[in-house]
Amino acid sequence: MTVDRRSVLLLAVALGGLPGEPARAQIVAAPGYTVHSITTPGMVQGGVVRSGNATLVGQGTFGVGTETILRLDTDTTTIATGFNSLGGFDIDSAGTLYVADNGGDQPGAATGDTLFAIPNALTRTDAVPAAGREVVPKGSIPFAQDVLLVPGTGVLVTDAAGPGAGRVVRVQGGTAADFITGLDYAAGLALESDGTLLVGNVDASFKGNILKYTSGGMAAGSLATNLSGTFDQVLDSDGNVLVSGGMTADGSSSTVIAIAPDGMITERAHGFVFSTEMYFDAARNEVLVLDANASAITAICRDRDGNGVCDADQACTGPATVMGPKLRISRLTTPPGDDTLAFSGTMQLPFPFSPPLDPLTKGARVLLVDAAGTVLDATIPGGAFDPATKTGWKTTGAGTAWSYRNGSGGVLGIVKVIVKTVPKTPGLVKFDVGGKNGRYPVTSSQLPVTATLVLDAPTATTGQCGAAIWDQTSCIFASSGATLRCR
Repeated sequence: MTVDRRSVLLLAVALGGLPGEPARAQIVAAPGYTVHSITTPGMVQGGVVRSGNATLVGQGTFGVGTETILRLDTDTTTIATGFNSLGGFDIDSAGTLYVADNGGDQPGAATGDTLFAIPNALTRTDAVPAAGREVVPKGSIPFAQDVLLVPGTGVLVTDAAGPGAGRVVRVQGGTAADFITGLDYAAGLALESDGTLLVGNVDASFKGNILKYTSGGMAAGSLATNLSGTFDQVLDSDGNVLVSGGMTADGSSSTVIAIAPDGMITERAHGFVFSTEMYFDAARNEVLVLDANASAITAICRDRDGNGVCDADQACTGPATVMGPKLRISRLTTPPGDDTLAFSGTMQLPFPFSPPLDPLTKGARVLLVDAAGTVLDATIPGGAFDPATKTGWKTTGAGTAWSYRNGSGGVLGIVKVIVKTVPKTPGLVKFDVGGKNGRYPVTSSQLPVTATLVLDAPTATTGQCGAAIWDQTSCIFASSGATLRCR
C-alpha cells in the first residue's frame, strides 16, 4: 500500500488516543508572541525555508508528480516540479535547496523516495523537474522525512519507516549510508550550538521523543520523552527547542511547544490542525510553521510589548498610542504604483522629549504593516528644503513645527510629512503623512493593519514614535474595494 510520510506520522499521533483530526481554528500564540499569516497560492506541503526576502515552500497534494516548490519574494515563482510527497527542506550558502521526497513507489512515479538538490533556488526563474535532480538514486530513502545540512558530515535525512526500521541516513559524495538506526517514525532534525544532533522520533507506542546524538551518531540521551507527538524541531534565538506535531491536552488542536534549556516545556502556539515542518528566521526572531491542508504559512514572532505587531516590524519599542487616528488608502484596484495614502493623528510622547525632536536633522520613518507583513517602510531623510528639487524639511523659528515635501516622486511614494507640537500640552504631537504614486496593497483579508510614525532616528528604540492599529471593526472598504478607510 502506498502511504505518504505525513499520513504515517499523523496516523501515529491519532493512534495515541486523539479524537480524530481537529477542525482548523484561530492560531493563538503564547504571551510575548504574536501570529501572522503568509498567504500561499495553494495548499502547503513538505518544507519551508527563508533566506533574506525569499521564502521557499512546498505546494500541492500527495500523488504522482503533483507537488511543486515555490519561491515567494516580490513575485511567486515555481522553481521545481514533479514531486510526490515533499518532506523537509534545507538550503546551503550557495543557494542550493536540498529536499526530501517519497511516494516513489506509486505506479508511474518517475522518481521519489530520495534526496534532491535544486540549484540556484534563490534566483532561478525557470522550474527544474525533480527527475534528474536526485542526489542518490530513486528508492534510496523510502520514507524520506526531514533534511539537515551538517558541516563536515554531509546531508542527513530521516527515514520514517516505522517501528525498529526508522533511521537517519547520511548522504555524502553521492552515496547514502546508515548514520543512526533502530528508530521508529523518525521525524525532524536539528543541531544545537555545541554540535549535538537532535532527532525527533514517534516511537512504537506512538509517543513523541527528542533524542540526542553526538556528531558521530552515538546515542547521548534524550531532550524530551512521552510528548503527544513530534514532527519537526528548530532552535530559536533564546536557546529553546521548538517542536511541532503535538496536541493540546484535550486534543482540540495541534501545537508548537518550546523546550527551554532547563527542560521546562511551554506552549508557543496552538490552533493548528496538524503542525508540521518549521523554519526559524533569526533575523526576524520568528518561526515559520506549516499546517496540514492550509493555504498559508503561519509565522509566530516575538511581540514583547503585546501590541500585536512583530518586534521586527516595529519602528521603535514602546510606541505611543495614536489618538484620533485616520488612515485612507485609495486606488487599490488599479495597477500597482498609483496608490495614495493619508495617515494622521495625535500622540502623547514622554516630555521633555529625549532626545529632542529634530526631524530637520534626523528625518522620520513611516511604517505600515498588515497581517501578511510589511506593506511600507519609508525612511524620510533629514535635510533642509532645497528649492531646486522642491524636496526637504522646513521648520518654524520657534522649532515647534516641521514640514517635509518631496517634489521628486517621494520616498516609496511618501511626499508629505507634517509634525507640530502643542506648547499648551507638553509632549502632545500632531502629524499628517501623505503619499501618492506608491504601492500599498492592503486587502480585507489582511487586517488588522498597523501604521507607525517615528520622529527620532530611523532606528529609534527610545519610544519617540506613535502607532495605530485598526481591525475589521474600525476599517471599511468601499464596495469596489478601491479605497480603505480606517478610523
